[in-house]
Amino acid sequence: MSPVEARAYMKRFRAGRYQLLDVRQLREYQRTHLPGAILIPLLDLLARIAELDPRLPTLVYCYNGVRSRAACQLLRSRGFQEVINITGGIRAWNGLHLSGQETKGMEFFVSDEFENVFLMAYKMEAGLKLFYLAMAELVESEEQKGLLRHMADFEDGHMAKLLRRYRQEMPDLGEAEGNSAMEGGFDKDKTLRAYRDYLESMEDIIQLGMMLETQAFDLYSRLARQNDKPELREFYQHMADEEKIHLGQLSRSLDKILVGQFAGQPRGSDLLAPLPGEGD
Repeated sequence: MSPVEARAYMKRFRAGRYQLLDVRQLREYQRTHLPGAILIPLLDLLARIAELDPRLPTLVYCYNGVRSRAACQLLRSRGFQEVINITGGIRAWNGLHLSGQETKGMEFFVSDEFENVFLMAYKMEAGLKLFYLAMAELVESEEQKGLLRHMADFEDGHMAKLLRRYRQEMPDLGEAEGNSAMEGGFDKDKTLRAYRDYLESMEDIIQLGMMLETQAFDLYSRLARQNDKPELREFYQHMADEEKIHLGQLSRSLDKILVGQFAGQPRGSDLLAPLPGEGD
């Protein structure tokens, strides 16, 4: 729903007929929030999901509609039937509109058909790695570049684990054949342009990273729940647990921005360098 539609919805129904969920950080909530909103930061959502009623329509918001989109995905995968993302978040609610369409999620990287889930997960991790490396080219602070490259290294580690597991599950596959199956990447310029219009600051990059990491966590969690083989179930659960660690890293970095401690930059400042060809 747009903020206009959400306002109309909340006027039409009493508060007890729906629940309003804020998935931002505590400091963001303390600064400003919608009346009656339940605060459960995205990182804590699954651990505190019992605080929500899955029978009620759930309206979800964040700062700009990015983290709330991932939260909606998590809630739906846990049996919540009616989950509604307030597009544009509290920023749009207050009349500050984003340019362009709503930002792309993980489907930008895994929109193809795949022979098996290993190939899909590998391409997802490769896409995440490329995303972080592409974003590192947009920021000017060495501290910020370091964080984004560190996140890219996490994805490298996951790609290696997936490749090892892929070979174990397909022992007849030669090493060269296995490497070939996992090859293939993305055009970095295409990735930059896919997300650039939605990004104005390092804060926006982190929020988008949190959405993508949450979607990756959700994928591995579902693979773990649905797998009949104990060793594969354990493998996917381990991958999900590590995605939550990655999400925690981003969450802590966002908190640093909110208190103005990240590279000495205030919240919402313009940190991004222009794309090649921009401003010529």
